[in-house]
Amino acid sequence: MDTQGTAFQPPGSQLHVLVVDDNRAAADSLCRLLRLWGYDCRAAYDGEAGLRAASDYRPDCMFLDIAMPRIDGYTLARTVRAQPGLSRVKLIALSAFSDETHVRRSRESGFDLHLIKPTAPLEIKRVLDMLSKVVQLAGKTEEMARQNVALASETKELIKEVKDDMKEVKEDIKEIKEDVKELKEEVREVKEARAEEHPGGAKSLDPEPQGEG
Repeated sequence: MDTQGTAFQPPGSQLHVLVVDDNRAAADSLCRLLRLWGYDCRAAYDGEAGLRAASDYRPDCMFLDIAMPRIDGYTLARTVRAQPGLSRVKLIALSAFSDETHVRRSRESGFDLHLIKPTAPLEIKRVLDMLSKVVQLAGKTEEMARQNVALASETKELIKEVKDDMKEVKEDIKEIKEDVKELKEEVREVKEARAEEHPGGAKSLDPEPQGEG
């Protein structure tokens, strides 16, 4: 592969890439290229080693050769897809098999993309550029989700505080009503007591005037 040119810095956080190929020279060459572009990259040289590396490394993306001993690329892809912590890894088949049968098997095995060897560096760069944006967007989405969860928790707490305050206000209003009721009762008792002391009320006590005889 031609690695001449300006190093490519992927947008956002650094993408972690795992290359699995039983051709050591090809795997190492691709890793060198990806590191030149600014990615964090590791290599494994057979399917079993690739599965162990994926479990330890937790990459964002895996380039898998298809024809490998013991565990081929199809089996490795299905196994990775079945792992809870690896189910979201982007899988790219990197193989000399170009017929429709192998392309279909790639899709059925869980690959996101099937690239044909030898692959032009610019094509790999384009794919990783796209994946970097996807991973960056996913990270922002997860962060927004976490913020929404935190906001929902704060909102619930605020609603609880408001309800507690409303409860206290209702209790205060109830006490005020009881105080008003007691005050009215006291006023009524005072009026009744005065009425008993002055049964004649406001009637005049002056004698009626006598007529002149």
